Amino acid sequence: MGSSPPTIAIGKADAVERAIRRIQLRGALGSEDIRRENAADLVVYLFENGICDEDELVELAMLADGKRYDPVSGHFD
Repeated sequence: MGSSPPTIAIGKADAVERAIRRIQLRGALGSEDIRRENAADLVVYLFENGICDEDELVELAMLADGKRYDPVSGHFD
């Protein structure tokens, strides 16, 4: 009861982890930690909202180019 349950089921988290690893290996986001963190957050958000294909997760995160996504406004900052 001390911690909240994980949002993503462990079995399904593999696709998210692989997608994040692929994005980091490409190096397209450079060495900026915030851009890599934003990409990882976007992958998790997309997965939680129904996009489960690993290739699509990677492609969409790469298109965002490390920008932070605001789901309330629907904009990238």
